[in-house]
Amino acid sequence: MKLIKRTYLQTAIWLLPVLVAGSIFCFYTIRYIIYEEADEFLTYEMERLILYHKTYNTLPDFNKIAGLIEGVKPDKPFFRDTLILEPADNEMVPHRELHFPIVHKGEDFTIVLRHLLPGTDDIIQGTLMIISGLMLLIILVFTLMVNHISGKIWKPFYKTLKAMTRYKINDPVPEFPDTQIDEFTTLNRTAGGLLRKIDNDYRRTKEFNENASHELQTHLAIIRANTEKLINHPSGEPFPHDKLQAIFNSTVRLSRTQKSLLLLSKIGNQEFTDHVDLNLKSRIEQSVSLFREAAGLRNIRIGTSMEDCNVFMDAGLADILINNLVKNSVKHNVENGSINISLDKTRLLIENTGEPFNGNPERLMERFVKGDNGNLGIGLAIAQQICDLYHFKISYNILEKHIHVLQILFR
Repeated sequence: MKLIKRTYLQTAIWLLPVLVAGSIFCFYTIRYIIYEEADEFLTYEMERLILYHKTYNTLPDFNKIAGLIEGVKPDKPFFRDTLILEPADNEMVPHRELHFPIVHKGEDFTIVLRHLLPGTDDIIQGTLMIISGLMLLIILVFTLMVNHISGKIWKPFYKTLKAMTRYKINDPVPEFPDTQIDEFTTLNRTAGGLLRKIDNDYRRTKEFNENASHELQTHLAIIRANTEKLINHPSGEPFPHDKLQAIFNSTVRLSRTQKSLLLLSKIGNQEFTDHVDLNLKSRIEQSVSLFREAAGLRNIRIGTSMEDCNVFMDAGLADILINNLVKNSVKHNVENGSINISLDKTRLLIENTGEPFNGNPERLMERFVKGDNGNLGIGLAIAQQICDLYHFKISYNILEKHIHVLQILFR
């Protein structure tokens, strides 16, 4: 059932008690008005007769006196209801009577004035006709009004529904129409965020599968080829140590690649939620201390100029980010090279010497990009994804073809 029909049905259900209450109210209102008019008419007639009798000491020839009671004098005029048989219809008809006193030639009299009243069944019939007509008019106006207004108000909703129905996972995320209705704006914002998350999850899963297929298959092929050579190796000849070393190296790279891919997947799925306010200066100092020995083996100088810098992020991701960047600056450096690390409240800057690079520096942020010396890994890709998660701005530039400059802006 469509929402508009459901609205009509629920409205009709709620209108039933309103109809009953309205009918009762209308019945007593009409009855009150009838009695009010009848009493007013009888009062005017009483005043006219009293004035006429006072002037002429008699009653007019044409009067509406229903009865004259001799010797009875009420203290004051009063009204009463009575039923009188109507011979034509053979039913009791309600009347309203007014009894008031008058003194004529020294004798007391009670004059009775009578006015016909509609029956209760007539009032009920009139009430139902009024309520029924009014309800039909309200329903007609409500239906036309709701259909006309809903066609305009619900138009953005149906556009959103149509866009979501036609959306396919490979298509770009649709842009939903702007609307001045808060609920539809919230719906569009929520639906857009949900579709973007689905699209990002799909692309991450696709990239994960592609990278896993590419990288894992390469190492598995090396392991398989060398294993076959070992199997087919003659038993009497010397054991080829280099084949075992190749298998071991591929296994280590395979394990490292698998861990990196899982880490990227977890970062993309926002599984790191233990956010704290931490100081990056101490984290960088720990990382530099960790890799200083490795840098010293190649005579790489490490210089630092750091201030306190507090960021709100997961401590584990902060360590991964810093360690990857420092490790990358040491691993891809040159003999007798240098590393300069500067940190202030708004940015982290790492400059290191390296092999000449003539390509686009932005490609170094991609996963498994190939350099002149082979695969460069996914360390920078992990750093890129962590920065995207916390809305940090990361950039990579190369000066004079061999000075690698990586900058992260925190604000």
